[in-house]
Amino acid sequence: MSTLTLTAKTLVHDDIGLEEAPAPSSRSATKRRRLGTRARLLLLGIPLLALAVASLASWLAYAAKFEETDNAFIEADVHPVSSRITGDVLEVLVQDNQFVTKGQPLAKLDPRDYEMKLAFAKTSLEQATAQIPQAEAALARAQAAGREAAAKVEVTVAQLEKARLDFDRAEKLFTTEGRAISRQDLDSAKSAFEAATASHTAALAATEASAAGVRAAEADLAVAKAGRDHAQAVLDDAELQLSYTVLRAPETGRIGKRTLQTGQHVQPGQALLAVVSQDTWVVANFKENQLSQMRPGQPVEIKIDAIHGQSFQGQVDSFSPGTGAKFTLLPPDNATGNFTKIVQRLPVKIRLAADQTKAFSAQLSPGLSAIATVRVKS
Repeated sequence: MSTLTLTAKTLVHDDIGLEEAPAPSSRSATKRRRLGTRARLLLLGIPLLALAVASLASWLAYAAKFEETDNAFIEADVHPVSSRITGDVLEVLVQDNQFVTKGQPLAKLDPRDYEMKLAFAKTSLEQATAQIPQAEAALARAQAAGREAAAKVEVTVAQLEKARLDFDRAEKLFTTEGRAISRQDLDSAKSAFEAATASHTAALAATEASAAGVRAAEADLAVAKAGRDHAQAVLDDAELQLSYTVLRAPETGRIGKRTLQTGQHVQPGQALLAVVSQDTWVVANFKENQLSQMRPGQPVEIKIDAIHGQSFQGQVDSFSPGTGAKFTLLPPDNATGNFTKIVQRLPVKIRLAADQTKAFSAQLSPGLSAIATVRVKS
């Protein structure tokens, strides 16, 4: 055995148990086998690589049809319930998370103070209503007096005309007929004429007085009716205030955030509980560079983290008129010298299919996280 062969064997027989190195005559055969293996692998890898590239291109083309974000949340209308009057809670009629319908009583306040105000208002209305017949009777008397005064005017007009004719005839007889009558008869005719004139003037004055009385009676009647209307308004307000002692659900939904307790003294406007509507939707905050091809009406697939294995269908409803940053308490001022561009997000409202959400209405709570995938291309 040559020195080169011994050296090769010595190098390969070490502590890790490697096999004996091949002889120089077999190295060329091993090299040829390796080259053949690489060639076969290369021939096999080219189609696989082409298939992978084609699959990647197909996937990219498919992915280009969708815009997806996990910055999405379930939303619903939350109706706060507060008292409109001051009072003490007499009874709480609902529990946390209970389902209620619109108009259902939720709690009762102590109604005794408002019942007393209602009784007082009813009494005031009865008194005001009773004054109207009296005012109507006074108006009828005034109108009758006016008609009587008008009749007296007509009588005095006839009397005045007769007295005037008598006086003219007497004066003519006294002056032109050679004193056919005495001075006494002329003076009597003149006195009768003057008396008739005075009576007519008095009748006219009485007519004016009776007209003024009619106007006064009409004003009293209007005041009485206004008093009745005011008393009616006070009664309606008392009934309304009494109705506020029963707190009712403003909308159909579930009870949440209940702080109402029996015996609690509440004030107007104080938040006592909330009714969460069953009508839910999704608000997805998409990046501004995802919105170029997004339009209302496009189909959306929704996956909710709290409901595994279930996908919901919906469609894009509308876009917010401003980004989330614009509606913050302190919106950013981009006119500063240290401006750094940040990709903004725009809230997009997505309506869910009602037939799908009906079965999961108890699980679709506002605030739950979701993943929204919008199909922007067909």
